[in-house]
Amino acid sequence: MAAWLRRVGSTARCSASCQFSFRTRPLTSTTTCFRDFSSSSRRRKEVDEGEERDASQIETRVSAKHFASTLPPTQRAVYDALTPADKHEFQVEFEEMVDDMNAPDVQAALNAEISNAANEAEFEMPEDPKSLERVVPGLLNMGEEDPEDTGNDDDFMGDDISSSAHAELDEHREIREYARIAAWEMPLLSRAELAKPFVPPGKEKPLRFRYTTYMGEQHPAEKKVVVEFCTQDMPDLTELQRDKFIKLVGVRYNPETDIVKMSCEMFETQAQNKRYLGDLVNTLLREARDSTDTFADIQFDFRHHTFKKKLKFPDEWRMTAERRDYLDRSRQEKQLLDDNRIKQYRLIDGAEEVIKRQKSLAALESKSRTPVVVESAKGGKGGKRSTRVRELTRF
Repeated sequence: MAAWLRRVGSTARCSASCQFSFRTRPLTSTTTCFRDFSSSSRRRKEVDEGEERDASQIETRVSAKHFASTLPPTQRAVYDALTPADKHEFQVEFEEMVDDMNAPDVQAALNAEISNAANEAEFEMPEDPKSLERVVPGLLNMGEEDPEDTGNDDDFMGDDISSSAHAELDEHREIREYARIAAWEMPLLSRAELAKPFVPPGKEKPLRFRYTTYMGEQHPAEKKVVVEFCTQDMPDLTELQRDKFIKLVGVRYNPETDIVKMSCEMFETQAQNKRYLGDLVNTLLREARDSTDTFADIQFDFRHHTFKKKLKFPDEWRMTAERRDYLDRSRQEKQLLDDNRIKQYRLIDGAEEVIKRQKSLAALESKSRTPVVVESAKGGKGGKRSTRVRELTRF
């Protein structure tokens, strides 16, 4: 038991003794030092020499209750679990350790180590305290790391290009890749064994899946898959089962086109989303074929769909053979009336009248201008009249 107590005491001596020593003798510096105080020198000599003594014969300085109240929680739990004899031995060892820690030589060594640690900390402190000020993030440095952590930028040695130039090179590489595909791989599709004619899907494949691709670029909408099908193309469905199927799909049904449209983008790949839609359609068909409940008492609800009014061309406006003959006769009659007016000079040709008017205006402008003498009224002071000559054009 004594050996086990020594092992327990050696692990708990440092924190407890340092706490007691610092409480009795406060230090001038707050710098923490690390030192191994596993056991006292006196106790090591006694153990090495094999001189065991009876701890029950040694008197302690304080009572057991007061000693237990000074222990930390972890050591207090160990202390409470011991027997009374072991508690007494534990207290004796603890007091001896405190005496050793308060010895002048130990205190001198501790003070020397604390002074050395303080000097090293002062040496590591920067001379300019402004360098530790935190940079306030603004518009130009938004999203960047703290300059205290990144340090100075590396010197540019002229052995690399800018980021925009790298982007141009990446684009050039992509163009060259598609050019190689067009030159070497696309001609292979024209072979007889590879080229296959397009065959539209039949009634055995009523589901039409639609995918989205962005030509190799990553996009969140690339995983989305859409399926469309007509309820009339679903196999082995009676009219009553078809009505139940429409009621089950709900707002995904378009009553004007009789098409059901569903999409899925819950999973990471297109194959997973397509598989989920296929299982969902199979589940709907299985429920529609279930005759236990036909949903016959539930009315159709198409409030989710807005019916658009389609304008139709009036039937009376349609061109028929009788109306075409009528229009031809009316045009011929109007042409005969115009011909008779022209012969009787009762119909005026607008183009000819414009040409005549232009010719008459040109003739009037070509006439000579006649000078006319004009007298003005009397002047203000002298009372003299002034004359001047004006040219007037007669029309």
